Amino acid sequence: MPTPSPTTNWPAVSAAIACGVVAAAYVGKLPPAIPLLRAEFGLSLIAAGWVNSTFNTLAVTTAVFFGALAGRVGALRCCAAGLVALMLGGLLGAAAAGASMLFASRIVEGAGLIAIAVSAPALIAAASSPRERNLTLGLWSSYLPFGASLAMLASPLLLGTLGWRGFWLVIVLLTCACMAALWRLRYAYSLAQKSTTRTLAATFQALRQPGPWWLALGFGCYSLMFYAVMVWLPTFLVQERGASVTAAALLTALVVAVNACGNLLGSWLMHRSVPRGQVIGLAFVVMAACACGIFSSGLPDSLRALLCMFYMFSGGTIPAAVLSGSHIYARDASQISGIQGLIVQLAQLGPFFGPPLIAAVVSAQGNWGASLWVLLAAAILGTLFSQLAARAERSLLRR
Repeated sequence: MPTPSPTTNWPAVSAAIACGVVAAAYVGKLPPAIPLLRAEFGLSLIAAGWVNSTFNTLAVTTAVFFGALAGRVGALRCCAAGLVALMLGGLLGAAAAGASMLFASRIVEGAGLIAIAVSAPALIAAASSPRERNLTLGLWSSYLPFGASLAMLASPLLLGTLGWRGFWLVIVLLTCACMAALWRLRYAYSLAQKSTTRTLAATFQALRQPGPWWLALGFGCYSLMFYAVMVWLPTFLVQERGASVTAAALLTALVVAVNACGNLLGSWLMHRSVPRGQVIGLAFVVMAACACGIFSSGLPDSLRALLCMFYMFSGGTIPAAVLSGSHIYARDASQISGIQGLIVQLAQLGPFFGPPLIAAVVSAQGNWGASLWVLLAAAILGTLFSQLAARAERSLLRR
């Protein structure tokens, strides 16, 4: 891997992270608006789940190739193209006259998110010093909960004053601002320019290692557990607990923001060289224990709300541990994008299948408590994958 600058260019790192944050706002804008979208377009609970999951359609099948493309054309160009796709998808969604246009807009937005998710880490690595790369990539891991929670916090005001279509347009304007910042700092990302090697071959060479696969599969289990709460908590609070749309959005935003705090803790742990396998495995165990309490009808709502926050906080350490591991297995910047592509692709299995699966289980059983078994299964598998990832990393470091 080319040697980066001896000092970290924090404005450049911040601009790349901001691209991820604004992309995450496209994720977070939907859950608070689901009751409004269901009323306007006549969507069932399961159909609303698929509106959310459509966002992840391309990522489930093509994220690895997006990573290879980022290595070929350059991470900066790929990230900029992702911002353009987000803006186009946001405009299409704001103009949607029916559910089909809404579905189409989510696919375009999803393509933008993938492009940014696989390319921004290479930009961050290029702008970081070797000593602080674990820290900066760990900070990158907070982009999803931070951006999603900001969108949710803004949703009560913007949904109430501008409607969901106006809310969509505000996020498009923020995306334009990120594009301007990224372009202004473009020279700081010189080490992440397009590869002169056979990028696809280099990508597959990196992916022949078992470690990235175990990390990606574990991240997929985590993402299912994360999205299960983020997507359906507002609907659960409105339907089951009688909360207003505003109160449900604010509580969900708080829960997701707590997850971002967990990301920061995970970044610090990675910077302190705590073994990532231990961090990931312990987080899954804590999430499973909290899930049991959340769905215990014998506990008061206040305690279950606290358990929900601790569930998201502990889980927040997982993205930092997983995403900061990509540079360990990469020999150059193009391989970082390829490994990130694998992580994104397998991670998207969680949000793609998770919300519809939760909706189907809840609809079949007639109560939200049935979703506990889905969460526990994900936690068990995630713990197993974390230990396999730890073994692969130890083997690599012994060479």
